[in-house]
Formats: sequence, structure tokens, C-alpha cells
Amino acid sequence: MRLRLTLILIGCLAAFTLLWSMWPSPISPTYWDEPVAPAMTGALEPDGALADAVAINVGLPGSGEGIAVSDSGTIYFGTADGRVMRLSPHEGIDEPVIEEVARVCETLILGLDWIAPNVLGVAAISGLYALDVETGHYTLVSSGAPAHPFGYVNDLAAAPDGRIFFTDSSTRWGHGSNRDGYLHDMMENRPSGALYVWDPATHQTRLVRSRLHYPNGIELAADGRSVLVAETFRYRIVRIWIDGPDAGSKDIFIDNLPGLPDGLATDSHGRLLVTMPSQRVPLLGFLHRHPRVTQFLMKVPEWLRPGAGPARAFILALDPETGEALDSWHDPEGRLGYLSNTVEAPDGDFWIGTTDRGHLVRFSPDRPDTAGDTGAPVSLDD
Repeated sequence: MRLRLTLILIGCLAAFTLLWSMWPSPISPTYWDEPVAPAMTGALEPDGALADAVAINVGLPGSGEGIAVSDSGTIYFGTADGRVMRLSPHEGIDEPVIEEVARVCETLILGLDWIAPNVLGVAAISGLYALDVETGHYTLVSSGAPAHPFGYVNDLAAAPDGRIFFTDSSTRWGHGSNRDGYLHDMMENRPSGALYVWDPATHQTRLVRSRLHYPNGIELAADGRSVLVAETFRYRIVRIWIDGPDAGSKDIFIDNLPGLPDGLATDSHGRLLVTMPSQRVPLLGFLHRHPRVTQFLMKVPEWLRPGAGPARAFILALDPETGEALDSWHDPEGRLGYLSNTVEAPDGDFWIGTTDRGHLVRFSPDRPDTAGDTGAPVSLDD
């Protein structure tokens, strides 16, 4: 009797395993033999500098991911439910005064940037908006391009002539897919993102470049003829030309970064600041090399999947011409969560957004002209 029961249980388990293996996976991942991550030495050495940073609670997780600062030092940030908020650090850092400027949409706000005096461009996953921070009046600038509906609008950068360039991280796993878009895109590892431009001369949105690997943060390059775009899950920053005979073409600015690049910004010393929500995760490299394992893993309930460990976020300062790593500031204990965007205030402090903690981070870094030994510069392409 006991043997019969055991055989029945084994048969049921075998049948369940067979049916589970035949059940379709929600994703179709591609193979990628990702390069070995650079050693965290020299300018990349985890220094724990962000241990001195101050975290300021601003709401639910997702609030504070997109962040901007005015010339007067006022901080603006987006929320998970489509509002733009204002924080004045002069009101007192312990209990800062936070007020709502406007609710511009019903979806998560991922990026903010100044597109005109007192006017913020707002990148929400459902579209691009313009917000007058003095009056609270806002307009929908773009909700899509002809034949190219948006999936996951992420970040923006304004050119001096008024054109607004913005990233759409994933048309395949966008806000209408009812799935955890960034996770599925990370696992699938296919180029389903795009770069767009809105032209004030025509009030039209045009596709600049398609087939990008989760394009995320964006920054206008110093030459004014190109933009730098973070391809998060390929650990690189690409240059996309926006003017001249090469307009629309792409080349690699810096490859094989030591973490997952999110927001891009230029500080007052001309360095390119790259906000890294996390260092590289060995498990992700394994999954990129084993698509079938990845397919199976995504069929497993989330609570059964292996975790990636602490965030270990950091900010990386790069030479804007060579891409050489000049300095970095780390949170090796994961106290601050996943960092998203960094902006520099007029007083020299850095304000940093987060994706998962609902707080902003204020950090006072050492200045290049007064700092001691920060480690030898690192060429990441070596």
C-alpha cells in the first residue's frame, strides 16, 4: 500500500513537472554572453561615502524617482501617482515643507528636466508633459508618434533650440502590458526601446532611433550635436547623433560599466554623473547566458525566485570626452535603496532620487579641487 502511494505521488509529480515545462513562459529571452565586470578598484573603489548622505521621506515608493532643481535651489520631484511636488531645503532639512505643484497624470513620473524658464518637462510612463511650476498649468506635449505608440516613457533632455529628446524604455513591456515592465525587459534582454524627439517648430513627435536596449537616462552631450543615453541592462552608455549627416546613428560612448546605469547628468565641473541603482548582479549574467533557465524562472511565483541581494547603489563620475571613470560615491550597505537620478544644487550638494524607498537623498561630495586621493582614474573599456 505504501509503495503504491509512493508511486502515485511520483507519477503526479512527474505529470505536474511535464505540464509545468510545457506551460508557456511570459518572456522570450535572447542569449547574451555579457563581459566580465570591471574590478572595483581605483576610482571605482566602494568608499562608503554615501553613508553620510541624508534621506528625506517624501511619500510612497516610486515618489522621488524623477528629480530636478531650480536656480534658487528648490527641489522638484515626481510621485508614483502622477504629481509633481516642490521641496525647499531652506525650510529646514529635518522637517522640510513639501507642497504639490500639480497632478499632471495618473501614472508614475520617471524624469524631470527644465525645458524653459519655470517650465518643467515631465516624463511619465504614459507620455510627455510640460508644467509651469509658477502657475501649476500643464499640457500634454506628446502621447505618441505616428505608428509608434509609447510604451514606457522614462527620461528627457532639452536642446537649446527647444527640441525635447526623450526615451521610451520598452514598447514591448510598456505601461499597458499589465506586467512588471522593467523586470521582464531585463530578463528578456531584447532591444524594444526607442529615442524620440518633440519639435516645437512643428509640434510633432518623431522617432529618432529604435531597437535600443532599455534606454533610460539621457543627457545632451557637450557638442550639442548628440545625446548620451543609458542602456541600462546592457551596462553601457551610447551616443546618438541628433544633427548633421550622421543624425540618427549610434555609437558606443562607454561600454561594460560596473553597474546598471539609470540617470545621467552633468555637474558644475563638467563631469558626467551616472546614477547606478545597483552594481552588476552575477545571477543576471548567468541568466543572460541561459535563456531557457530564464524562461523557466519567470514561470515560478515571485516569492520562489532567488533574490539579487542588497542594491549597493553608487554614483559614478565620468570624463565627458573619454568616458574614463574619475570618481565614485557608494552605498555598499544598501541603506538608501535603488538610486535613480542625481542633480546638483547651486550650493554644490547632490540631490538623488530613488525608485523603491519613497525618499530623496541629499549628499555633499568632496569637490575635485579640494578632495584628497580618490583613487586612480579607470578606463572601463580596457
